[in-house]
Formats: sequence, C-alpha cells, structure tokens
Amino acid sequence: MTTVNRSNSQPENPTYVVLGSGGHTAEMCRLTQALLQQEDAKQARKYQPISFILASSDTTSERQLREALPAPMIARSEFVRVPRSRSVGQSWFSSIFTTLWALLWSCYLVWRDQPRLVLCNGPGTCVPFCYAAYLCRLLGRLPGRSRIVFVESFCRVESLSLSGRLLLPLADLFVVHWPALATRYSHKRNLCYFGRIL
Repeated sequence: MTTVNRSNSQPENPTYVVLGSGGHTAEMCRLTQALLQQEDAKQARKYQPISFILASSDTTSERQLREALPAPMIARSEFVRVPRSRSVGQSWFSSIFTTLWALLWSCYLVWRDQPRLVLCNGPGTCVPFCYAAYLCRLLGRLPGRSRIVFVESFCRVESLSLSGRLLLPLADLFVVHWPALATRYSHKRNLCYFGRIL
C-alpha cells in the first residue's frame, strides 16, 4: 500500500479527513471547506495539515476533492491510500480478514502521525481509523485533547448507518442532521443536532 510522503516542513499532528466515495466525498468537501475557511484564521490553521484518507480502490474521491477545494488548500495536504475494510459484495467471512488488515494499517498510521482530529462521515474506511485513534489515546500515544468527530450522512433520516452504530459509543462528537435522529438518541451525551450543516 502506498502513501504520499509528508514533507519535512509540515508540522506533526495532522487532521485526518476520511473520505468515502460519491455523496460521502461531496459532504466531506463541504465540511473541510467549513473547517479551513473560518473567519478566525488562527482557528483554521489549528487543523492543518490535513491528511485525506481514502481507500486504495477509490478512483474518484481524490479527483473530486482536487476540483472542489482551492489549490493552496490542497497543496498543504496529502492523500493517503489505505486498504478497504470491506468491498461492496464481499462476503462477510472474507471481510473479517480485510477488516483486520485495514485495522493494522490504521493503527500504524495513527501511531505514526498522532492526529489531533479524526473527522469522518460514514464510509466503512473510517471505522478502523476511529478505533485505532481511540485505542492509541487509551495507550497514551495521542494527547487527551485529540478528538474523534463523526458526522452522520445527510441521507440518514430515521436510523443510523452501520458505521454510525459502530462509532457512536466512542466518538467524542457525533453529529446528526435530522431531528428524528436527535430525539431517538437524545440519551447519548455525545450526539448533537445543529440543524442542517451541509
């Protein structure tokens, strides 16, 4: 598996933005723009550099992101290709092994980079990274101020995605877009509803 090498001039502790494909990537483009184009420039710089995490079989997300985001923003970022946990149509039995492989890769990258923020919005690729970040924080490899933020896909109106159900127990902030979901999970202290943010 190949990754884009980080420049020696880039500071450590990047923000991990985990990409899916199609609609997931379109939503993440808007979230990334909002993150980096805040009125408070100092606050925006806090989240740089960004490492965009995408599955090795994803052939569209990088192009989609390069077209949507300003060139200077892309220039300060990197794209990291990682193994996919489970491909569409893959058997559940074989996905056990691909998921374990993806988790090992995630643990290696999180241990190496010590991201300050893992931001994701639903693709299965994000699950190993969130668990790896959670584990590394428990082991003291990540600082206590590091955060895992999961933004549920806009299309999830009444029920959580599989990724959402897996990550709700460990995300520091879990954002939903619809009041029905906010009401259903109102007992979860980490779940927040801000109205439409996309």
